[in-house]
Amino acid sequence: MFNQILLWTLLLGPWLLLFFLKKNKLKRFFPAGVFGSLVLTFVFQLADRFKWWEIKENIILLTNTTTFVYGLFLVGTVIIMYFTYGKFLLYMLTNLVMDSLLAFGISKWYEYLGIYKLINITSFGVLLLSLFVAVLIYGFQKWLEPVLVKDS
Repeated sequence: MFNQILLWTLLLGPWLLLFFLKKNKLKRFFPAGVFGSLVLTFVFQLADRFKWWEIKENIILLTNTTTFVYGLFLVGTVIIMYFTYGKFLLYMLTNLVMDSLLAFGISKWYEYLGIYKLINITSFGVLLLSLFVAVLIYGFQKWLEPVLVKDS
C-alpha cells in the first residue's frame, strides 16, 4: 500500500509545483519537459529490451515505465530548465546533483521498496544515461528556442 501511495504521489504531486512558476516561462520550457519524458519513455523501452532493470510494482495505468517519468522527471525537467537555461554549466551541474541523487539514492530506495531492480546496469550507468538525456533535452531546447522566443 505504501508503494502505491508513493507512486501516485510522485506522479501527481510534482504537478502542483508548476502553479508557482510564471506562465510565459512555463510555456517556454514545458515542451522540453515533454520531450524529456518522451526520450525517457524510449529509454525505458530499451531498458525492458536489454534487461537493464525490471519494474516490479507500478500503478495500474503503466507497465514498464514508472510514474517517475510523467511526474517528478517531467516537472523536474521544466523547473531545472526554468532556473538554469542559458547557463549550460549550471544546468549540467544541477543535473549532475539531481541525477546522482536519483542513481545512488532514489534508485536504491526503490530497490529496497521492491518497486524495481537494477539488473544489467549499475547505478553509475544510470547516472551516465541520465546525464546523456539531460544533454539531449538541452539541445532540444536550444533547437526550439528561436521559435519560442519569436512567438513570445
